[in-house]
Amino acid sequence: MKLGFKTFLVILVSLVLIAGTALSVTNLRFFFPVQVAGALAVLMDGVVADFNSEHPDIFVEPIYSGNYDQTMQKAVTAAQGKNPPDVALLLAIDIFSLLDMNLIEDMDQFLVGEDANFTEPFYAGFLENSMIDGVTWSIPFQRSTPIFYYNKDHFREVGLDPENPPKTWEELLEAAKKLTIKDSRGNVTRWGFEDITDDTWTIQAWILQAGGKYANETGTESYFDTPEVEKAVEQWTYMANVERVMPRHRSYGAASQDFVAGAASMMFNSTGSLSFVKSSATFDFGVAPLPGEAKTAVPTGGGNLYIFKGIPEENKEAAWTFVKWLSKPENSARWSIGTGYIPVRKDAFETEALKEFAEGFPYILVARDQLDVARREMAFHSNSQIRELFLTTLQNILDERVPISAGLKQLQEEVEMILAPFKQ
Repeated sequence: MKLGFKTFLVILVSLVLIAGTALSVTNLRFFFPVQVAGALAVLMDGVVADFNSEHPDIFVEPIYSGNYDQTMQKAVTAAQGKNPPDVALLLAIDIFSLLDMNLIEDMDQFLVGEDANFTEPFYAGFLENSMIDGVTWSIPFQRSTPIFYYNKDHFREVGLDPENPPKTWEELLEAAKKLTIKDSRGNVTRWGFEDITDDTWTIQAWILQAGGKYANETGTESYFDTPEVEKAVEQWTYMANVERVMPRHRSYGAASQDFVAGAASMMFNSTGSLSFVKSSATFDFGVAPLPGEAKTAVPTGGGNLYIFKGIPEENKEAAWTFVKWLSKPENSARWSIGTGYIPVRKDAFETEALKEFAEGFPYILVARDQLDVARREMAFHSNSQIRELFLTTLQNILDERVPISAGLKQLQEEVEMILAPFKQ
């Protein structure tokens, strides 16, 4: 059958239009910190699939790149190799390192017009680590704070009120002394309290509660040799080394395992552990705000969404569309329900899904209410190096290799040397 010229032209134009439509899809690479086979990867697969279905002109490919540190390393390597990710979920405290390397876009360029008030529903404590000198560089997504977990059955066993958890350092210590069990040789068989000592996160809560601070907003000043920091570290070491109601060394996972196994009666741990404790504990447990001292405060933690420089303009716009979509209240609620992290925006708690979830698990509301006293997490220029120094100092103090005052003084001197170039 012969085709007339006009018919042939119509078909040709149609094929060109179809091809043009197919070629107009913007492909985005999204670096996400989780192992490939992890439960969070499965959840994120579903989230991204829904986005792609709703946005036929954008295709997001999630790339699961290990833990936060591994993901940061891979994102930086890719960016410096002129092949940056379009979007990456990295630690909120990576902000200074990313800025020093000039790798990320500022978000203020997108916060205009109908998006001018985009960050308004977000919790202020989470936004603190997103901004420097009034400029927004990232958007909160997978965030947390430390929270207090306690075994109500153990409380009943030693005569403590299971509905009245400790609210001060003194009450925490007294409860820990009652809850700790030692054998005839003095060896601990059940710890009254566990804190995370192989990281620098929860000690930040003690510092804030003592009325202190650890860094300024621009990451160029540290305050490790102040009386408030010394008071916080003294209380930590007193519980571990004098009263022996707290182990010297515990990681997040080990503390969680001890708690659900009944080997520890109380712990400070991330709100991100809520799902694990909920699904693993075979006893009656409670969740409460951290006990306070001079003030009540907690540091924030977790990851923010960053858009990288060096990508085409259309990718930049598509990346912002993806970040906005991930941040919608229903998606914030979905992520919280599936992971245990706290919704990053207030209106997520107004969604039907989170209301229903909270009815069956009201402890998520305890985590929410503690956000009123949440403050920026410790972050500096040369952040990894300084955090490693701080951690080494803390462990040396806990292991009684160096006195508290001398250790903190030396830490402060070393950190000041590291930060000196950033003050010029």
